[in-house]
Amino acid sequence: CSHCSREFGRAEHLVRHERTHTKEKPYGCDLCTQAFSRRDLLRRHEWKAH
Repeated sequence: CSHCSREFGRAEHLVRHERTHTKEKPYGCDLCTQAFSRRDLLRRHEWKAH
C-alpha cells in the first residue's frame, strides 16, 4: 500500500484496501444517497434497507 506498510498478494485486495485511505466510495445506491467502497456492502445495504 502506498499509504501504509500493508502488503497484499492480490491486486484487487490492494485496491479495496487503499479505499480505506482515500475514502473513495464508487458504489452508490440507486434508491438513496448512500455510497460504499465495496460492491458487497452496497448489495447488503440494498437487501436490508430497501
